[in-house]
Amino acid sequence: MRRLLNGRTSANPTLTLNRKNFHLSDQVSAPPALRADALRNRARLVEAAKRVFASDGDFGPEAVAREAGVGIGTLYRHFPDRNDLAAAVYEDELDRVADSAYELLKTQTPADALRQWMDRFEQRFENKRSMAPALQSLIGSGAVNSVSSRARLAAAVQEILDAGIATGELRAETRGADVVVALAAVCIACVSPESRDQLARLLDLLVAGIKT
Repeated sequence: MRRLLNGRTSANPTLTLNRKNFHLSDQVSAPPALRADALRNRARLVEAAKRVFASDGDFGPEAVAREAGVGIGTLYRHFPDRNDLAAAVYEDELDRVADSAYELLKTQTPADALRQWMDRFEQRFENKRSMAPALQSLIGSGAVNSVSSRARLAAAVQEILDAGIATGELRAETRGADVVVALAAVCIACVSPESRDQLARLLDLLVAGIKT
């Protein structure tokens, strides 16, 4: 028989509460700590997946878990299948490029921010090429919407354009959607490693055409 906090007794030990060992503060603080740890593991897996995608090696989940330094069970808890992981990599790259537009404007003139943002765009384009098979599967399943992704990039670069238009540095008729389409065309045309110098020249030329 066990005595409960209200003075009653019970034969069921699972109903027993020990006042000395019952700490409400411990129960409240534990979940946030686990959550933070889980978020760190998720971020490590996404970064590891990027490296594995970019390599010519094994793309299996074991390779990603090994690269991240976590167990395979941790990977499957965050990403039950391959498409979930590929989608997370895609969205993370998209977030980084889009958010960089605002960050660049903090320290660069609009024209310089635009040129550097183009480099970020091109790097994402290169990363997308390395995960082409997985990306095709994502688009086919509807997990990735290329139209909405392009619209988000257009909105991001429009922030740079609006800043340059306000200072008179960039042409007022320039639209973010047009810049994204032009960038994609340049990246496709200069896809080979031997075209890197030409790619840089074309991006410079594109910026020169947008300046007033």
